[in-house]
Amino acid sequence: MLAFLEPYYSGSHKYFADGLKKCFPEQTRLFTLEGRHWKWRMHGSAVTFAEMLEKSGTKFDTIAAASLTDTALLKSLVMPEMPGTRFVTYFHENQLAYPWSENDKEPCRTDMHYAFINFTSALASDLVLFNSEFNRNSFFSALETFLRSFPDNRLIHKIDGIYEKSKILYPGITTIPLLPKEDHKPLKILWNHRWEYDKNPDEFFKTLFKLKEAGSSFELVVLGEEKSTSPEIFRVARKKLKNEIISFGYAENYDEYKKLVAACDILPVTSKHEFFGISVLEAASAGVLPILPERLSYPEIFPVEKFGKLFYKDGKLFDFIKEFSQSPDFPLRSEISERASFFDWNHFRQNAEKLFF
Repeated sequence: MLAFLEPYYSGSHKYFADGLKKCFPEQTRLFTLEGRHWKWRMHGSAVTFAEMLEKSGTKFDTIAAASLTDTALLKSLVMPEMPGTRFVTYFHENQLAYPWSENDKEPCRTDMHYAFINFTSALASDLVLFNSEFNRNSFFSALETFLRSFPDNRLIHKIDGIYEKSKILYPGITTIPLLPKEDHKPLKILWNHRWEYDKNPDEFFKTLFKLKEAGSSFELVVLGEEKSTSPEIFRVARKKLKNEIISFGYAENYDEYKKLVAACDILPVTSKHEFFGISVLEAASAGVLPILPERLSYPEIFPVEKFGKLFYKDGKLFDFIKEFSQSPDFPLRSEISERASFFDWNHFRQNAEKLFF
């Protein structure tokens, strides 16, 4: 029996936990906390989860926790009651490589405590899973420098052991059917990410402002939920691009979301961070062509040797879209859709079964 612990049950974390449960409904039990206060979750969720596990009255073969849980603390609390249990940490992201928000005034970066919790969680786990090779590489490439920053007993000798017990488990995605559609102008441009700083909406919308000023015609679909903390650029864009906007904001239901996504042509991606890319793959499954930076997880998810035409160099997104709009490579739609289907829940189920059970 598997217990999966998700301390930040929201967004892509919720998507993953729910998908895992659907893949193994009889073998998995979810324990979740609301998707808020991520720093407090890293400190306190292990204690709360230990209490929840005890109250469940179940002896689990495997306890897997998402990486905002302190697995080392959790293990110390649970092991006396479940001495034979295997512990797994699943890294949706890692604090060694996560970009810091300029709006976050707390001194978390200087005390490095959140990155250290990630390190000790991996150290205490029997198996360490990352949602992409890029995620794993970013964790281990930063880990030695991070540990060397401490005054003594730097624990660098522990790195190899953690690496040897680490593996990749891509999340599953819910694919959107590839529908026949006629090539048309103007291009229909999509945004379907979270409305947060790390997705870099400023570059996305400023590129569109520049395209409009240059006389390029396009239509725009912006999906996602507006929050009180959403970047100001969304409110600016809603006014500046009012004549281009087809839809702006949260879709009423998933069927409406799929319909809006599938009708689009391109998805320019400007993210400052992406350890996997569920929203990009969802759109790609519908044949929407992702316009990608040559970094982060994208060259791994969409191999450059096959999809090199879809990658732009940093600072050149405007030039890329302007040129692409004049001669769009729409035949790539079927190939990009086929690539996205490699990450569907059926593939996930096959890979996860070998690791969790």
